Amino acid sequence: MSEARHLVPPRVFRDEGAASLRRAYPVEAIVSHEQTLFADGVEPYGLMEQAGAAAFDQLQRRWPTVGRVAVLVGPGQNGGDGLVIARLAYQAGLQVDLLGWKQPEFRQSAARAWSALRQEWPSIEVRHQLGAVDAALGSADVVVDALFGIGLTGPIEGAAATFMQRVAEGLDLRGAHPPGLLAVDTPSGLHCDTGAVDPLTLRADLTDLTVTFLGCKIGQVTGAGVAACGERVLADLGWPLADAGGGVTLLHGGWRLAARPADGHKGTFGTVLVVAGNRGMPGAARLAAEAALRGGAGKVIVATHPVHAATLNIGRPELIVHGVESQRDLLRLLGEATAVAIGPGLGRDAWAMELWRGLRDCPVPMVVDADALRLLGSRSLGNREAVITPHPGEAAGLLECGVDQINADRLSATRRLAASYGCAVVLKGAGSILADGDYLSVCQRGGPALATAGSGDVLSGLIAALLAMGLPMSAAVEGAVSVHAVAGEVEADAHGSWGAAAGDLSTSIRALINGHQRPGASPWRLAEAEDGQAADGQAAS
Repeated sequence: MSEARHLVPPRVFRDEGAASLRRAYPVEAIVSHEQTLFADGVEPYGLMEQAGAAAFDQLQRRWPTVGRVAVLVGPGQNGGDGLVIARLAYQAGLQVDLLGWKQPEFRQSAARAWSALRQEWPSIEVRHQLGAVDAALGSADVVVDALFGIGLTGPIEGAAATFMQRVAEGLDLRGAHPPGLLAVDTPSGLHCDTGAVDPLTLRADLTDLTVTFLGCKIGQVTGAGVAACGERVLADLGWPLADAGGGVTLLHGGWRLAARPADGHKGTFGTVLVVAGNRGMPGAARLAAEAALRGGAGKVIVATHPVHAATLNIGRPELIVHGVESQRDLLRLLGEATAVAIGPGLGRDAWAMELWRGLRDCPVPMVVDADALRLLGSRSLGNREAVITPHPGEAAGLLECGVDQINADRLSATRRLAASYGCAVVLKGAGSILADGDYLSVCQRGGPALATAGSGDVLSGLIAALLAMGLPMSAAVEGAVSVHAVAGEVEADAHGSWGAAAGDLSTSIRALINGHQRPGASPWRLAEAEDGQAADGQAAS
């Protein structure tokens, strides 16, 4: 029987964020919510007015010295939001250019927004001549993207594609002094159910902003959608989306453990066995093992290639290192473990296969990463207590498809992995996705500082540490992913995202799980919070 059954898991504290920011929804749920509001008497044009006003308010907050705004409008209701913004900017005394690939024939609420704008500014027109577009983009302080909304699912083509290409070129000509970019509801070209982006999407950077309405959209929380959106503000317009089917939980990164019990000992906090580090790859084993130690495990044992056994714990003597040649060597160590992490730097030769076969009937929770994913092949883990942690390339190998197919719909890929392998899944990357059975969550923290060799090894060790303490799989995986992501932000804030090394993360991991380091601002906030700080809800479990 696993020793993990006798462990008393520590209490966990997590910041869940404001209620409206705790879940993201598919487009169908957003549209259904709108239709319910309209059926209950909410006037569609009134809702559009609220949306445009909320976006313009965020524009003024973000760029308080703005003098000239270029508003890009399409023919749909997203364009109508842009027309409201244009009217409010005009009323505020700003210079406004209205741009598009043609003069649209606005319909429904957008037609009313166009009429309201023309009543105040009779000479206004949507300028589409190339010279006028170039001139407006060249002088704008802020560009408002209100071309396509959440209903876009296919590629951008024809005159619209030509126009968006012209806009992208015009913004590129601004060089080191580009205008601010505000996306209305969603960046044009982002598929809001998948996170895939059209090549013509105007990509934001970390100084830019998306103001989305009613509820967070799934495509805005993972994959390329994260980079396209920049900072994200939810304006729920006084009609927040109630919990609806098909949504996913958002992890905002505030996660820590309660204080250790005064009468605890090393056995109280579990033992991690790290199976890693083939010839020439001791660093991967060391990174995973040290992360397990910093994550709170009472003891960490490393089963590694014999050539590294004498040197792997230099500078970290707390690690117990064994050189293993066979399954028999490994099984002796497995008897001490309450969780296992296998794969970092494991390789795929006969030695690696021997150790992998030794864990085929592993009786304790297991983290399967890196080379172990290659050895896993198509073999299900049989609904055992295990988690696989692929990056998109490894996920493509497991599902026998291309990386582009994984990135085109990361949530679908994660679900397929969970179903195929009968275990929990972490699909790493921007907006890492976690699946455990039917439960899905998406991490909203992290950043490019984590895009470095060894970062995944650190995550594997950290997950194993939390599992070794006896935390349930979902809690351990969510906690580890959240802490790992915020640790990357802490390092980037202190030293910059260029040149980050995976070994730098462990110190921040220790500070975060003890509550000695608070996460910085979330990439999401509520429009109602005037100081930019949404009220967080903290829960204990």
